[in-house]
This record gives sequence, C-alpha cells and structure tokens, in this order.
Amino acid sequence: MAELPGTSSGVSGSDPQEIVDDPLGVFTRESYNYPGGQPLVASSYTSTRELDGQCVALQLNTVDPSEVRRLLPRLRRVVEHQADLKRRAVEAVVHAFSDGAATAEDLAEAHDDLLLETIVAESNGDVLLHLTDSCGGHMLDGYWPAVRFDRDDTLVRVTVEA
Repeated sequence: MAELPGTSSGVSGSDPQEIVDDPLGVFTRESYNYPGGQPLVASSYTSTRELDGQCVALQLNTVDPSEVRRLLPRLRRVVEHQADLKRRAVEAVVHAFSDGAATAEDLAEAHDDLLLETIVAESNGDVLLHLTDSCGGHMLDGYWPAVRFDRDDTLVRVTVEA
C-alpha cells in the first residue's frame, strides 16, 4: 500500500485499525465487543488533539484506509485554520438562532461559551464543526450546534444535532 507524504500506516493489511499521520497523530477505528455477538467496528477513524487548550476530536468519516489518507491533507488544513473556522462557526450559530440582530455582546458571549468539540472531515471535502455549549445557556441539554463548511471553507449550513 503506497503511503502519502506525512502518513504511515500503523497496521498493515487491507483494513488497518490504525493510521498514523505525522502532523495529527494516530487515527483509529474503535471496536466494541458485545456479549454473545459479533464485534462492532466504528464507521470512522478518530483521533484527539489539543487545540487552543481544548481537547478536540478529529474524525475522518470513512472506513476506507485509502480514503483516510486522501482526507488527511484536508483535515490538516482545517486544524491549521481552526481558530478562524471556529470563529466563523460561532458567529453563524449566533446569527442563525438569534431572535433579532446579534449584538457585539451576544457574539463575545458566544465565543466564550461555544467550544469546538469535534471536527469531521467527509469524503466530498466538506468539514463539520461540532460545538459544545459550555455553560448550558445557548442550547437545550443534549443538543449542540454543528456548522458545515465546503471544501473551500465556505459556510454551507448551520444545524442543531442531538
């Protein structure tokens, strides 16, 4: 299996459970064993990384190791520019869910309270930033905002997920 620059496979074979990326770290496919059943293997590769003092999950939304390697450069660029993307994501959430025009105070408060929790890279080049409401004052319990950017980092959509 050919490796892209900056990547190396932690496990050989056609379906490695681990892929190592020099800049971002080790991505794994978690597996779960249920009593009396077949093991369940996650449908994505994940890793964690500290960004701006926050532990952030990095997810590559595929089970295909060659697709992981294709998506890694996109994820590296997102991580490199995550501060700007997070800022834009938070502002998009505030504008999408404010009753009126958002004030500078509304935006400042949201920037403090909405933290980046997960970055998901998808096969089409889109990325999804999941934010968490650290104070519980912006979203109902069990819900979080998610902001989608296309391959050019253009804002596509703001949603609430559960």
